[in-house]
Amino acid sequence: MRFGKAAVVKGLLALALSATAHGEATVTTLANQGVVISDGTTRVMVDGLVVEPYALYGGLSEEGARLFSNREGPFADIDLVLVSHRHHEHNQPKHACRFMQGSADARLVTSGQVIGLMREKCRDFMTRSERVRQIDPQPDRVVRLTRGGARVTVFPLSHGKRKYARIQHFGHLVELGGVTLLHVGDAALDPAVFEGSILQDAAIDVALVPYRFFEPGAGAAIVQRYMDAPLKIAVHIPPDERDEIAAWLAETRPDVHVPEGPFAEFRVTPGADRP
Repeated sequence: MRFGKAAVVKGLLALALSATAHGEATVTTLANQGVVISDGTTRVMVDGLVVEPYALYGGLSEEGARLFSNREGPFADIDLVLVSHRHHEHNQPKHACRFMQGSADARLVTSGQVIGLMREKCRDFMTRSERVRQIDPQPDRVVRLTRGGARVTVFPLSHGKRKYARIQHFGHLVELGGVTLLHVGDAALDPAVFEGSILQDAAIDVALVPYRFFEPGAGAAIVQRYMDAPLKIAVHIPPDERDEIAAWLAETRPDVHVPEGPFAEFRVTPGADRP
């Protein structure tokens, strides 16, 4: 597989949104674990409805917030919006409502819990819009979506035990431009969570991996078994810890890419280098 990391665009963004070559996709990171994948025609966003910092986690710059508000740059012409779960570093209801109400074509597909929180901010839209769909995938019944050139498989992945066990939490496999991208949200760092999932047999080109999976412990085996894509991008990194984590990963996992912040861009061409 060939992939190249473009420079992080600062100031006025000028992301190339023209059609990519056949069999190629552009992956653009957003805040925390947000991402847009595009083949130049169809654009899918996962966990990208985040603008403000939340707890330890970052948001967008003033310019990034302007692009979000105007649905420009990486936020332009989104066809499908996916959300892994209800936590505010993955989806912020106020901003999510504004984005969806301002878009003419974007479809939102997510859990009842996410929709319920958004309904508190834009009840009429969330109740009446045909562009909102609630899903509830199960281990034996995944949800498959198509939108433009994208095919998406949504499957359950536990967020954890105790209070986290009640959270509806989804993983996503997005196939677009011949490239398959994996987004695991805040999946629990527990091998049992992944056993029996569709990831056992998945061929993945790009994996967005929460950085904690690279720390000593069970995470390394999970990554090797279920997320060992040719392009691994470390995500969900608190901004204040980014430089320290990047230095540590450069030494211990040089195969892992650490974005400098939102709007890092990767162009990915599918090939024969999948593990």
